[in-house]
Amino acid sequence: MRRAFTLIELLIVVAIIAILAAIAIPNFLEAQTRSKVSRAMADMRTLATALECYAVDQNGDYPFDLDSRGWPWYITDVLSTPITYVTNAAALHDPFRMHLNQNDASWRFRYVNYRANYGSKPWPPCWCPGPYYTRWVASTPDSTIDQCIEQWGLWKLSSAGPDRTANSSFFLADLVYDPTNGTISGGDVIRSQKTGQRK
Repeated sequence: MRRAFTLIELLIVVAIIAILAAIAIPNFLEAQTRSKVSRAMADMRTLATALECYAVDQNGDYPFDLDSRGWPWYITDVLSTPITYVTNAAALHDPFRMHLNQNDASWRFRYVNYRANYGSKPWPPCWCPGPYYTRWVASTPDSTIDQCIEQWGLWKLSSAGPDRTANSSFFLADLVYDPTNGTISGGDVIRSQKTGQRK
């Protein structure tokens, strides 16, 4: 006569499986987050190289911080048209914002050219094609922009980070993703001219 499992044995097996699942699932979610952070960092490194190559050709001037629709503070198509500094700047999507409408500029990495946002100072010759050659000037005091340039350099790129929320104060804020907080970090993954990669 075969001996069947007792209820206690089955409960022990179920408890062990539950404990293993409780350990494995958070690690799986963390691995997904780390993967997206790595992708965002790699794509922003590519964009940073394209920005610097653009500036070399434009005598030190960086492109406008407007996308092709005229949205402020998003990476622009000028990096891929008419000269290809990067194959397709618009195709480099922020992996933490891809749940949004892909026809929306908010899929893109955010970008700010601090020198192009000086209010009272002379507007530098930052080039942007066609009808988008528009002076979009922030209502931020020049002294504040000076502080941003001191901290970040002339430009900054940003990914929304694991909280998937693009910080509304991106232009000024120093809310940087902290990997020790994992999936609950409220910061952005940042790359700037002065600091390089920050995460």
